[in-house]
Amino acid sequence: MKIVHAAWITGVGIAWLGWTPIQVMACGNCGVPVASPGIAPTPAPVITMYAPAPQFVAVAPPTIERRYLVAKPIVETSLREERTTVQKPIYETVEQEQHVTVRKPVVETSERTETFTVRKPIYETAEREEHYTVLKPIYETAEREETSTAYIPQTTCGNVYLGGGLWQQRPVTSYVPQTVVRKVPVQTVRYAEEQQVRKVPVQTVRYVEQQEVHKTPIQTVHYVDEDQVRKTPVQTVRYVEEQQVRQVPVTTVRMTYEEHVEQCRVLP
Repeated sequence: MKIVHAAWITGVGIAWLGWTPIQVMACGNCGVPVASPGIAPTPAPVITMYAPAPQFVAVAPPTIERRYLVAKPIVETSLREERTTVQKPIYETVEQEQHVTVRKPVVETSERTETFTVRKPIYETAEREEHYTVLKPIYETAEREETSTAYIPQTTCGNVYLGGGLWQQRPVTSYVPQTVVRKVPVQTVRYAEEQQVRKVPVQTVRYVEQQEVHKTPIQTVHYVDEDQVRKTPVQTVRYVEEQQVRQVPVTTVRMTYEEHVEQCRVLP
């Protein structure tokens, strides 16, 4: 139940219906709120007023309930068993004997004697005298006179005036030049020829013939037939059927509808 404030405004006055409790329903075609036919409105006092000019009264606009359905998807995942038949290979290996004739080499080694002449060198060393001339230095020492001037100090007594008519004798040193002669040793060198003998080694080579014997290895090869048995691996493949089960995910989507209610204002 809702309480609706209803009023009708005319050009000459206002017909006041008052507060009337009614059940409001929305029209299915236009959405305009209408009173429920099952409940009759309660009569209210009617007051008629006349005015020289029209007046406007603010009235609260009515509201209606709007109901609508919203689709909501629900995703569900389940597992489904899937059976498949697979051919599985099985590998088997067996050995197969095979007879083969092989030519096997046989190596024989022998020696052959060879005689040949070799010239062998013989080295001999002798000494030979060799004469040569050498310049031998002879050192001689002589004396040479050198003259120089030297200043020799001499001390004498002299009178020195002290002032006030006083004199005093004091020693006075003076330097007198004097010629000094000294002997300086001088060394001279002269060369004299001298004959010397030295021994020089001399190497000579002579060859002597010599007989030598060499043994040369000789290798011979001959082939011999030989029977051999070879084992060759042989691989065979056979297939066996095998059942396999695997889980396959299955995704399903279903829609659920949820009712929403919304309050809407009705514009006049």
